Amino acid sequence: MTLVVSHARIVSRLSRKRVQATSILDDHVKGLLSPWEFRFLAEALLSNLWIDWNIFVRQVLVLSCNGSITRSGVMMPARALPDNSESRIAYEIKQYGIGVTPHSTKKFSGPIEPTWAHPDRIIAYISGLAPSNAATLQMAFGSAGLFGPKRIHLVRNACAHKSKSNRSDVQSLRSLYLTNHFYDPIDIVWGSNPSTNSIAIFEWIEDLEDIADLATQ
Repeated sequence: MTLVVSHARIVSRLSRKRVQATSILDDHVKGLLSPWEFRFLAEALLSNLWIDWNIFVRQVLVLSCNGSITRSGVMMPARALPDNSESRIAYEIKQYGIGVTPHSTKKFSGPIEPTWAHPDRIIAYISGLAPSNAATLQMAFGSAGLFGPKRIHLVRNACAHKSKSNRSDVQSLRSLYLTNHFYDPIDIVWGSNPSTNSIAIFEWIEDLEDIADLATQ
């Protein structure tokens, strides 16, 4: 696989998620979904969107460390390290994510993978791994104004781990996305941004597309 292929795959997956979101919203407007069905489908959509994004970020980090051709036709060299296996890279980012220097020979083993696309740790991952395209990746994943990953992560976690604190964190987004009601954290994904006239979930998907485009150049 190359960054070119990885980009094509995430673009296709994000396109499908946009179609699915449109279908769910249309069925809701037509009165074809009960409130619980509407929320259930929205939660499933958001969860799968987050999974797709994590797969993409994992591919980008592993490919960057191993060397790959970019969409602009540049052949990046691999890191000059003895082990660029996925298990080694996964171990490294778990350590970088908590601010610990990785042991020189250890690899990741265990049932729970690191959160590859963690929006608050991705820059630390890139800086620690130090692939040849680190500057490009830092610019892409740290782009000002592209809040999609952070907001998807926030809402997805609030849905998976329902608590007063998580709900309050999501509720703060209501200053940006207008909703008719807020009975559940997932309701925010259908909120409307008055400054862009865009619905939250579609805005976030577009942010992911923009980041993927920048990261694979």
